[in-house]
Amino acid sequence: MSPIPAKILKSGTIAIPAILSLPLAAYLQHTNAGLLITDEKYRFIWVNQVFMDHFDTPDIASAVINKSFQAGITFLQPFMADPPFFAQKMKELRRRKKPFFGWELRFQNGSTREISYMPVYDKGVFQGAIWQIVDVTKSINAQQTLQKELELARQLAEEAQHSQKDFLASMSHEIRTPLNAIIGMAHLLEETNMDAQQKEYVNILKHSSGILLGIISDILDISRIEAGELQVNQREFNLPELIQSLRHTFELKLGRRPVRITAELDAQLKRWLVGDDGLLNQILLNLLGNAEKFTKEGEIALKVSLESWQENQLWIRFRVCDTGIGIKKDKLELIFRNYKQAEKDIRDKYGGTGLGLAIAKQLVELQGGQIAVEEIPGFNTCFSFNLPFMDTCKPAGVGSHRTGKPNRQITFEDAKLLVVEDNPMNLRYVISLLEKYKLNYQLATNGPDARYFLDNRQYDLILLDIRIPGMDGFELAKTIRADEEQPNVATPIIATTAVAMESTAAAAREIGITDILTKPYTPDQLLQVLNKYLNEDETDLIMDVVKNIGGFEFNEALDVKYLDGLYDNNISYAVDLFEIFLRTIKEEIEKLRTTVSNADWEKLKFQVHKIKPNLSMVGLTWIAAKMQELENNLRNGQEEQEQIVQLFNEVAIAVDEFYPVIKEEHEKMRVFMDTREDG
Repeated sequence: MSPIPAKILKSGTIAIPAILSLPLAAYLQHTNAGLLITDEKYRFIWVNQVFMDHFDTPDIASAVINKSFQAGITFLQPFMADPPFFAQKMKELRRRKKPFFGWELRFQNGSTREISYMPVYDKGVFQGAIWQIVDVTKSINAQQTLQKELELARQLAEEAQHSQKDFLASMSHEIRTPLNAIIGMAHLLEETNMDAQQKEYVNILKHSSGILLGIISDILDISRIEAGELQVNQREFNLPELIQSLRHTFELKLGRRPVRITAELDAQLKRWLVGDDGLLNQILLNLLGNAEKFTKEGEIALKVSLESWQENQLWIRFRVCDTGIGIKKDKLELIFRNYKQAEKDIRDKYGGTGLGLAIAKQLVELQGGQIAVEEIPGFNTCFSFNLPFMDTCKPAGVGSHRTGKPNRQITFEDAKLLVVEDNPMNLRYVISLLEKYKLNYQLATNGPDARYFLDNRQYDLILLDIRIPGMDGFELAKTIRADEEQPNVATPIIATTAVAMESTAAAAREIGITDILTKPYTPDQLLQVLNKYLNEDETDLIMDVVKNIGGFEFNEALDVKYLDGLYDNNISYAVDLFEIFLRTIKEEIEKLRTTVSNADWEKLKFQVHKIKPNLSMVGLTWIAAKMQELENNLRNGQEEQEQIVQLFNEVAIAVDEFYPVIKEEHEKMRVFMDTREDG
């Protein structure tokens, strides 16, 4: 091969002496890249051996050297998978004044080459160009293989997660079903005439079954969190009442032990808040239960303080401190791990699964907060966590209720109830309770019998077990709701199920099941359901709520059921939150857009969590669910930019679409309030 012309070996103001052209040519012959050089008129003037090897033909040098650009392209085209595209792309590159790297080109034989182009200038005058070709077939194949393996791994992970959900549902049902009868019968037995020894045995039975239920709930909770089953549900709640209830519960639990329990609540927090009070209650129950277990004397303190405030969002700091056995500093990293306890002998001495603190940590982080262990003078252990809530600006105290519902006597006169249940133990339990409440009931132990009764008689309430022989409970519920001519199409359906999974609850609501009673349930829990749906006075009250004391109805384009439950006739509260949404949401979406563009996933996770509740509070619950999906992806480390961008774009488009609806609804509420005040 002839030496490379010296004039082509110049770049900018630095020229390579002609004497180096021979050794340089020798070096370029042995590089791994194929090289082709064109002169200032784009004639092919030099190729190395590697370039020729790419085309697997002996006459390529004589076919292209000293040939015009068009002639060279014409000769090389038959080797390409897409000849016209190859010719067009080469001509485009020829017109470029800047380098171009990494053009992937498919050959007829199925291989892939990567083409790069480097124009050479000397003092601003074009001297020619160097073209490079590299075989990347193995790299591409390896990448494709890796992508296939990752996709397979993803599919297997999804299948494993689905199997985990199925297993959890099955385990929940199989364990909770007999436990329901055990706990239920213990409550019934307690109400019979017993001597002192029998009462002692019943107390042991209730205590032991309660411990077993706690262990099962812990295992299911941690599994539901890991399977992505647990969701954050925002609603209005009374914070002082929640704190006081917890203090009272643990006072009773401590009994005569020399341990006092105190509760301190910041005066600024004696108000109604919006957040997931169920998850907050569970976190505090776990932490207080942990303190109670390890504190034999002294004090357990629950301290609640305002950490920060911005517009209508509050960050609240909760501390649970005790004078118990304490935790060694070198063991702190273990206590929040699943199934781990600080010392080996803790389980033998104090019992427990090692899940309570792990669940508390994951529930805190699920809501965007953080939990840690602090040192507080006077206490041996202090768990501290913070959580965000929305402020309603409405004062609240212990015993203050928004609806002002009067106490009503429980009466079920003339009510007719259908019980669909096949488990003998649960049947005996629920029958005992219904007879105690003097309630008129009909029993069905399988799907076909239940369907026969439902087709021929109207009931006031249906207690329906999800798993029954002959027909799945969901199937039966669908048939009840499907036919407008059937007598029970509008009858409230209460699903009694031992499957404590969010997906089960969601599926139940979707097909028209009115409410869910999770097994094992206590007599009081069943009584609450009966009173809610069968007590005539309570029904009248519910109808008043539906009418919204004056006829205000939310736009059907929004989640009306959620809004009615959240605001419960308090339209002035709804006006305030709708106004905040309208004032802030566009700016918040733009912040999200910037964060997505910068691929700052940690900041994005915080911002998504911050504005997600705002969407629910104006009835855009499906957009909030999309935000939850985005947050879950970020929290689980699934930070694929394309997927995150897609989810964000879906949210942004939906918010844009419904912003006018929210604005119109806000105006409608203001008019409604003005009209009512004038009247």
